Amino acid sequence: MNSRVKSLITGFVLPVIVVIIAAMFNKWLGIAALLVYLFIMVYSSRAMIYVMIGTRNYGMGKLDEAIRWFGRAYATKRASVRTAVSYAYLLLKNAELQKAEEVLQKVIKEYREKEELPYINSVMALILWKKGDLDQAVSMLEEVIQTYKTTSVYGSLGFMLIQKGDLEKALELNLQALDFNPRDNIINDNLGQNYMLLGEYDKAKEIYEKLLAKAPTFPEPYYNYGLLQEKLGNKDEALESMKKALNYKFAFLSTVTREEVEAAINRLEGAN
Repeated sequence: MNSRVKSLITGFVLPVIVVIIAAMFNKWLGIAALLVYLFIMVYSSRAMIYVMIGTRNYGMGKLDEAIRWFGRAYATKRASVRTAVSYAYLLLKNAELQKAEEVLQKVIKEYREKEELPYINSVMALILWKKGDLDQAVSMLEEVIQTYKTTSVYGSLGFMLIQKGDLEKALELNLQALDFNPRDNIINDNLGQNYMLLGEYDKAKEIYEKLLAKAPTFPEPYYNYGLLQEKLGNKDEALESMKKALNYKFAFLSTVTREEVEAAINRLEGAN
């Protein structure tokens, strides 16, 4: 018997039959049976309910609340692999590096669902990067992207290859990423930075002018465009763009820090 059909029968059809039979004997017995059934359904679905609440909080920018609710879902031991990995990712965003890694290691050990391994490793690679193990992070993402191509993976690997200094390989990957999702701001930022570091300033400028016209809400494009303007000898434009970068939130997973931007601004102001 198909597992979905079996689940439907045991989870819905049989309980409904029991409730109907109980109601035939006594109205109050039927109501009691229905209430018990509803309680069991809600209790067994609590992980999903917690995830829905956590997702809503995350969408509202309440990271701490999102972590709390995803943590409750994970603690039920009925959470899916995706829920557990999402919980680890939220912990990572909150700079809880060790706890995030522990959750992922436990997921890998307990679930053993090989089809989910690329998804798990796409987050594990970010942990390795933040721990300073760039080579292993890149190696892991290069394996992941063979079977799990997403905007997030392209964005992470594209930046890490740049950080590693493998600019030609990074360019090949970032051009593929642009074909995969030409509208993504992180992918465009990676490509613009890539062109800049290769000395192809005109191409970098074209990318950044289009990107900044969309008013991205993270600091990296403004900082990188400032670096590009500095290389082009336009210090006033460089300062203006870098100061804009300070208007946006610097997160644990940001690829540039507020201190780096401030240092660049001080350097440019000192050169004037």
